[in-house]
Amino acid sequence: MQVDLVANIPLETVSGIGRYLRELHAHLQDRIPVRVVTPIDPPLTRFLSPLHYFPLGLRGHQPGSIVHFTQIMGCSLMLWRPVRPAVATVHDLGVLVCPEDELLFNRFDRWVLDVQLAGLRRMDHYIVHSERTRNGLISRLGISADCISTVPSSVDTEHFRPIDGARERIGSKYGIGFDDDVADLLYVGSELPRKNLGTLLEAIALLKTRGQRLRLLKVGGAGGDQWRMRFLDHIEGLGLEDSVEISDVVPEADLPLFYNVADLCVTPTLLEGGFAWLAMEAMACARPVIASSAALVPEEARSVVPVVAPHDPEALANTIQHCMDDKALRQCMGTRGRQIIESYCWESEAQALVQVYQKVMRVPGL
Repeated sequence: MQVDLVANIPLETVSGIGRYLRELHAHLQDRIPVRVVTPIDPPLTRFLSPLHYFPLGLRGHQPGSIVHFTQIMGCSLMLWRPVRPAVATVHDLGVLVCPEDELLFNRFDRWVLDVQLAGLRRMDHYIVHSERTRNGLISRLGISADCISTVPSSVDTEHFRPIDGARERIGSKYGIGFDDDVADLLYVGSELPRKNLGTLLEAIALLKTRGQRLRLLKVGGAGGDQWRMRFLDHIEGLGLEDSVEISDVVPEADLPLFYNVADLCVTPTLLEGGFAWLAMEAMACARPVIASSAALVPEEARSVVPVVAPHDPEALANTIQHCMDDKALRQCMGTRGRQIIESYCWESEAQALVQVYQKVMRVPGL
């Protein structure tokens, strides 16, 4: 059994998809033959970048290998040069289930996505991280339930771990100062509409009117200049210019340091295909975390990850304040969170994927 992982982005890309691709490759290669293959771009792709998502083939692919598309973009290949057997990971269904994502698309961009979804429908099997995405594939795209396998998200608990001296290292490298009297909230991710940062900023503004001294450490690129401008406008409109510290793209090696300096991590997301990356990484670093209900916190983590409605800034503010007022509670949340997340390891996900590949290979005709 040979598996070809399709990489539409460079393997070293700092993003959720990039991390997923790297971790799959690293943890599968001890179990089965696996390689990374890249799309063969049409002519003129360097002048019209969306052409990258309409590949003419796969460089390095050998017929008979299981082809694993690690994201929706690029699945259009199945329309004109199908490969068999073909598996796709669907991290989430984006605009199909999250109206806020409409802001990301003009008419051409939406057509590009629709073509990818048409190719996605022709896969032999699908991998999802949650029942929400599984149900969406069935109801929105008409995919048979028998063709979908749910494999929980994973996190590298050796990389994301408690680290001593994180404040000093962050201060030295990034010039960020710390004050014991100012609580640091951490958000890691983009500023796209689905990330719902407006609700988080409004919660912070409410807390400041109550006399709370806090700061938001925002780590990660904006996802586009328009979203950065909208984020900055919102900060200015709420008078939070002195309460937000933005660090753009941070090397993967430094991400655990940022988690370790946080008094509390917060993800107000409107859409996640599985357990939110931020929540998982924070728990792995033994840091307390608050999540929106859209982050799909597993039942076993509900006792240590408070969940709030994504459109309720007052509820979010109240939950933040409750956690910040109780240091012992935050320590308990972090310690127990680390224990829970250790079972969400890449070794388990890789083994589950091998079982999916074996299932696909047993299907007659593939």
